Amino acid sequence: MSLPKASGAEVSLDRLIALGSFAAAKGVTGRSHGTAGGLSGPRRGEGGDLFDLRPYQQGDDVCRIDPAATARSGRPQVRSRHEEVEETMLLVADFRSSMLWGTRGRLRSVAAAEALALDGWCAVLAGARVGVLILGDSDVDYVAPRSRETAMLRVASALARAHVLALDARGTVPATLATLLGGISARAAPGTVVRLATGLDDPGADFGPAAAALMRKCQLGVLLVQDAVEIEPPRGIFAAQLGRRIARGRFGASGSAEFLENHGIPARIVRAPQPIDEQAA
Repeated sequence: MSLPKASGAEVSLDRLIALGSFAAAKGVTGRSHGTAGGLSGPRRGEGGDLFDLRPYQQGDDVCRIDPAATARSGRPQVRSRHEEVEETMLLVADFRSSMLWGTRGRLRSVAAAEALALDGWCAVLAGARVGVLILGDSDVDYVAPRSRETAMLRVASALARAHVLALDARGTVPATLATLLGGISARAAPGTVVRLATGLDDPGADFGPAAAALMRKCQLGVLLVQDAVEIEPPRGIFAAQLGRRIARGRFGASGSAEFLENHGIPARIVRAPQPIDEQAA
Protein backbone atom coordinates (compact mmCIF):
# COMPACT_ATOMS: atom_id res chain seq x y z
CA MET A 1 0.00 0.00 0.00
CA SER A 2 1.10 3.58 -0.59
CA LEU A 3 1.23 6.20 2.13
CA PRO A 4 -0.28 9.72 1.99
CA LYS A 5 1.91 12.16 0.10
CA ALA A 6 3.82 14.82 2.01
CA SER A 7 6.69 17.25 1.58
CA GLY A 8 10.11 15.78 2.20
CA ALA A 9 10.70 18.58 4.69
CA GLU A 10 7.64 17.68 6.77
CA VAL A 11 7.05 14.95 9.34
CA SER A 12 3.48 14.24 8.28
CA LEU A 13 1.13 13.10 11.03
CA ASP A 14 -1.07 11.44 8.40
CA ARG A 15 1.86 9.36 7.11
CA LEU A 16 2.97 8.35 10.60
CA ILE A 17 -0.53 7.17 11.46
CA ALA A 18 -0.95 5.38 8.10
CA LEU A 19 2.21 3.40 8.86
CA GLY A 20 0.10 1.40 11.33
CA SER A 21 -1.99 -0.04 8.50
CA PHE A 22 1.16 -0.39 6.40
CA ALA A 23 2.83 -2.48 9.13
CA ALA A 24 -0.22 -4.71 9.53
CA ALA A 25 -0.61 -5.18 5.76
CA LYS A 26 3.04 -6.20 5.42
CA GLY A 27 2.67 -8.78 8.18
CA VAL A 28 5.54 -7.45 10.29
CA THR A 29 3.73 -7.45 13.62
CA GLY A 30 5.63 -10.29 15.26
CA ARG A 31 8.97 -8.51 15.50
CA SER A 32 10.16 -4.98 15.11
CA HIS A 33 11.08 -4.08 11.56
CA GLY A 34 14.46 -5.54 10.69
CA THR A 35 16.72 -4.36 13.49
CA ALA A 36 18.66 -6.48 15.94
CA GLY A 37 17.20 -6.68 19.42
CA GLY A 38 13.59 -6.79 18.19
CA LEU A 39 10.48 -7.79 20.05
CA SER A 40 9.28 -11.37 20.18
CA GLY A 41 5.83 -10.46 21.48
CA PRO A 42 4.40 -10.78 24.98
CA ARG A 43 2.86 -13.79 26.64
CA ARG A 44 -0.44 -12.86 28.24
CA GLY A 45 -1.57 -13.74 31.74
CA GLU A 46 0.15 -14.23 35.07
CA GLY A 47 1.60 -17.31 36.69
CA GLY A 48 1.20 -18.28 40.30
CA ASP A 49 4.72 -17.51 41.58
CA LEU A 50 5.75 -13.95 42.30
CA PHE A 51 8.65 -12.95 40.07
CA ASP A 52 9.30 -9.26 40.59
CA LEU A 53 8.17 -6.12 42.36
CA ARG A 54 9.18 -2.70 41.09
CA PRO A 55 8.06 0.92 41.60
CA TYR A 56 5.07 2.04 39.56
CA GLN A 57 5.95 3.95 36.37
CA GLN A 58 3.72 6.23 34.34
CA GLY A 59 1.77 4.10 31.87
CA ASP A 60 1.71 0.92 34.00
CA ASP A 61 -1.57 -0.95 34.41
CA VAL A 62 -2.96 0.16 37.80
CA CYS A 63 -4.55 -3.28 38.17
CA ARG A 64 -1.05 -4.69 38.71
CA ILE A 65 -0.32 -2.56 41.79
CA ASP A 66 0.39 -4.81 44.77
CA PRO A 67 -1.44 -3.37 47.84
CA ALA A 68 0.70 -5.13 50.46
CA ALA A 69 4.03 -4.13 48.89
CA THR A 70 2.72 -0.61 48.38
CA ALA A 71 1.77 -0.35 52.06
CA ARG A 72 5.21 -1.62 53.15
CA SER A 73 7.22 0.70 50.92
CA GLY A 74 5.05 3.79 51.10
CA ARG A 75 4.94 4.16 47.32
CA PRO A 76 3.03 2.22 44.60
CA GLN A 77 4.65 -1.12 43.68
CA VAL A 78 3.80 -3.12 40.52
CA ARG A 79 3.86 -6.94 40.50
CA SER A 80 5.18 -9.07 37.63
CA ARG A 81 4.92 -12.86 37.45
CA HIS A 82 6.80 -15.65 35.66
CA GLU A 83 4.35 -16.06 32.80
CA GLU A 84 4.03 -12.36 32.12
CA VAL A 85 6.37 -10.85 29.56
CA GLU A 86 5.70 -7.21 28.83
CA GLU A 87 8.05 -5.66 26.30
CA THR A 88 8.72 -1.94 26.20
CA MET A 89 10.21 0.00 23.31
CA LEU A 90 11.49 3.55 23.58
CA LEU A 91 11.83 5.34 20.25
CA VAL A 92 14.51 8.04 20.25
CA ALA A 93 14.47 10.63 17.46
CA ASP A 94 17.52 12.80 16.81
CA PHE A 95 16.03 16.13 15.70
CA ARG A 96 19.16 18.18 16.34
CA SER A 97 20.00 20.73 13.65
CA SER A 98 22.56 18.37 12.09
CA MET A 99 19.67 16.09 11.04
CA LEU A 100 17.64 18.82 9.32
CA TRP A 101 19.03 18.51 5.80
CA GLY A 102 18.81 16.33 2.71
CA THR A 103 19.95 16.43 -0.92
CA ARG A 104 17.40 14.15 -2.63
CA GLY A 105 13.94 15.32 -1.62
CA ARG A 106 13.74 14.22 2.04
CA LEU A 107 15.39 15.53 5.17
CA ARG A 108 17.25 12.98 7.25
CA SER A 109 15.06 13.94 10.22
CA VAL A 110 11.92 13.03 8.24
CA ALA A 111 13.36 9.63 7.32
CA ALA A 112 14.27 9.09 10.99
CA ALA A 113 10.74 9.84 12.18
CA GLU A 114 9.11 7.48 9.67
CA ALA A 115 11.55 4.63 10.35
CA LEU A 116 10.92 4.96 14.08
CA ALA A 117 7.15 5.11 13.59
CA LEU A 118 7.19 1.88 11.59
CA ASP A 119 9.20 0.09 14.30
CA GLY A 120 6.83 1.52 16.90
CA TRP A 121 3.72 0.28 15.09
CA CYS A 122 5.27 -3.18 14.71
CA ALA A 123 5.97 -3.28 18.45
CA VAL A 124 2.48 -2.10 19.43
CA LEU A 125 0.84 -4.60 17.11
CA ALA A 126 2.93 -7.31 18.80
CA GLY A 127 1.51 -6.24 22.18
CA ALA A 128 4.37 -4.07 23.47
CA ARG A 129 4.32 -0.68 25.15
CA VAL A 130 5.88 2.17 23.15
CA GLY A 131 7.06 5.67 24.04
CA VAL A 132 9.24 8.31 22.42
CA LEU A 133 12.11 10.59 23.39
CA ILE A 134 12.88 13.44 20.98
CA LEU A 135 16.29 15.10 21.10
CA GLY A 136 16.48 18.74 20.04
CA ASP A 137 19.33 21.22 20.10
CA SER A 138 18.30 22.68 23.44
CA ASP A 139 15.47 20.54 24.80
CA VAL A 140 14.07 17.03 25.07
CA ASP A 141 10.45 15.96 24.52
CA TYR A 142 9.31 12.75 26.23
CA VAL A 143 6.17 10.63 25.92
CA ALA A 144 6.13 7.74 28.40
CA PRO A 145 5.60 4.21 27.04
CA ARG A 146 2.02 2.99 26.86
CA SER A 147 0.25 0.07 25.26
CA ARG A 148 -2.25 -0.25 22.40
CA GLU A 149 -2.71 1.86 19.28
CA THR A 150 -3.39 5.01 21.31
CA ALA A 151 0.26 4.94 22.39
CA MET A 152 1.41 5.28 18.78
CA LEU A 153 -1.07 8.08 18.12
CA ARG A 154 0.56 9.99 20.98
CA VAL A 155 4.02 9.16 19.64
CA ALA A 156 3.12 10.24 16.09
CA SER A 157 1.68 13.54 17.31
CA ALA A 158 4.79 14.23 19.38
CA LEU A 159 7.10 13.54 16.43
CA ALA A 160 5.15 15.79 14.05
CA ARG A 161 4.94 18.62 16.58
CA ALA A 162 8.59 18.41 17.64
CA HIS A 163 9.83 18.48 14.04
CA VAL A 164 8.06 21.78 13.38
CA LEU A 165 9.66 23.25 16.50
CA ALA A 166 13.08 21.88 15.51
CA LEU A 167 12.92 23.59 12.11
CA ASP A 168 12.09 26.88 13.81
CA ALA A 169 14.76 26.55 16.50
CA ARG A 170 17.87 26.03 14.37
CA GLY A 171 20.84 28.15 15.39
CA THR A 172 21.61 26.93 18.91
CA VAL A 173 24.62 24.72 19.59
CA PRO A 174 23.43 21.10 20.01
CA ALA A 175 24.67 18.72 22.67
CA THR A 176 26.71 15.68 21.66
CA LEU A 177 25.04 12.28 21.43
CA ALA A 178 27.24 11.07 24.29
CA THR A 179 25.71 13.71 26.54
CA LEU A 180 22.17 12.83 25.45
CA LEU A 181 22.60 9.07 25.98
CA GLY A 182 22.58 9.66 29.72
CA GLY A 183 19.12 11.19 29.46
CA ILE A 184 17.89 8.16 27.53
CA SER A 185 19.17 5.81 30.23
CA ALA A 186 17.54 7.87 32.97
CA ARG A 187 14.09 7.49 31.37
CA ALA A 188 14.30 3.88 30.21
CA ALA A 189 13.46 1.00 32.53
CA PRO A 190 15.90 -1.95 32.59
CA GLY A 191 15.39 -4.25 29.62
CA THR A 192 13.74 -1.59 27.45
CA VAL A 193 14.36 -1.92 23.71
CA VAL A 194 15.78 1.45 22.65
CA ARG A 195 15.60 2.49 18.99
CA LEU A 196 17.82 5.50 18.27
CA ALA A 197 17.34 7.07 14.83
CA THR A 198 20.29 9.34 14.09
CA GLY A 199 22.87 10.31 11.51
CA LEU A 200 25.49 9.93 14.28
CA ASP A 201 26.64 13.52 13.81
CA ASP A 202 28.86 14.77 16.63
CA PRO A 203 28.79 11.61 18.77
CA GLY A 204 31.21 13.14 21.27
CA ALA A 205 34.47 11.90 22.75
CA ASP A 206 32.66 9.91 25.46
CA PHE A 207 30.20 8.18 23.11
CA GLY A 208 31.73 4.72 23.57
CA PRO A 209 31.52 4.62 27.40
CA ALA A 210 28.07 6.28 27.35
CA ALA A 211 26.74 3.73 24.84
CA ALA A 212 28.25 0.85 26.81
CA ALA A 213 26.55 2.07 29.99
CA LEU A 214 23.20 2.30 28.20
CA MET A 215 23.59 -1.19 26.70
CA ARG A 216 24.22 -2.69 30.14
CA LYS A 217 20.71 -1.52 31.06
CA CYS A 218 18.78 -1.64 27.76
CA GLN A 219 18.75 -3.27 24.33
CA LEU A 220 20.13 -0.50 22.12
CA GLY A 221 19.76 -0.54 18.35
CA VAL A 222 20.53 2.31 15.96
CA LEU A 223 18.63 3.26 12.82
CA LEU A 224 21.52 4.96 11.02
CA VAL A 225 19.98 7.58 8.74
CA GLN A 226 22.13 8.50 5.76
CA ASP A 227 21.67 10.90 2.87
CA ALA A 228 22.57 9.95 -0.70
CA VAL A 229 25.87 11.83 -0.53
CA GLU A 230 26.89 9.74 2.49
CA ILE A 231 26.03 6.44 0.80
CA GLU A 232 27.44 7.26 -2.66
CA PRO A 233 29.62 10.39 -2.41
CA PRO A 234 29.70 12.44 -5.64
CA ARG A 235 33.01 13.26 -7.24
CA GLY A 236 34.39 16.74 -7.48
CA ILE A 237 34.85 19.75 -5.22
CA PHE A 238 31.79 21.49 -3.76
CA ALA A 239 31.14 24.70 -1.87
CA ALA A 240 29.12 24.75 1.35
CA GLN A 241 28.16 27.49 3.79
CA LEU A 242 29.41 26.78 7.32
CA GLY A 243 28.10 29.49 9.58
CA ARG A 244 29.24 32.79 8.04
CA ARG A 245 31.93 31.34 5.84
CA ILE A 246 32.00 29.39 2.58
CA ALA A 247 34.13 26.24 2.60
CA ARG A 248 35.17 24.04 -0.31
CA GLY A 249 35.84 20.32 -0.16
CA ARG A 250 34.94 16.82 -1.29
CA PHE A 251 32.33 14.41 0.01
CA GLY A 252 33.66 11.22 1.54
CA ALA A 253 31.98 7.93 2.37
CA SER A 254 30.47 7.88 5.85
CA GLY A 255 32.32 5.87 8.46
CA SER A 256 29.38 5.85 10.89
CA ALA A 257 28.37 2.22 10.30
CA GLU A 258 31.91 1.04 10.99
CA PHE A 259 32.06 3.30 14.05
CA LEU A 260 28.94 1.65 15.50
CA GLU A 261 30.23 -1.82 14.67
CA ASN A 262 33.47 -1.10 16.49
CA HIS A 263 31.43 -0.21 19.58
CA GLY A 264 29.31 -3.36 19.31
CA ILE A 265 26.07 -1.49 18.62
CA PRO A 266 23.55 -3.19 16.28
CA ALA A 267 22.55 -0.89 13.42
CA ARG A 268 20.46 -0.76 10.28
CA ILE A 269 21.00 1.85 7.57
CA VAL A 270 17.97 3.94 6.66
CA ARG A 271 18.31 5.54 3.25
CA ALA A 272 16.91 9.03 3.68
CA PRO A 273 15.97 9.72 0.03
CA GLN A 274 13.87 6.53 -0.32
CA PRO A 275 10.41 6.56 1.34
CA ILE A 276 9.42 3.48 3.32
CA ASP A 277 6.59 2.45 1.00
CA GLU A 278 8.98 2.58 -1.99
CA GLN A 279 11.62 0.51 -0.17
CA ALA A 280 9.08 -2.26 0.41
CA ALA A 281 7.58 -2.16 -3.07
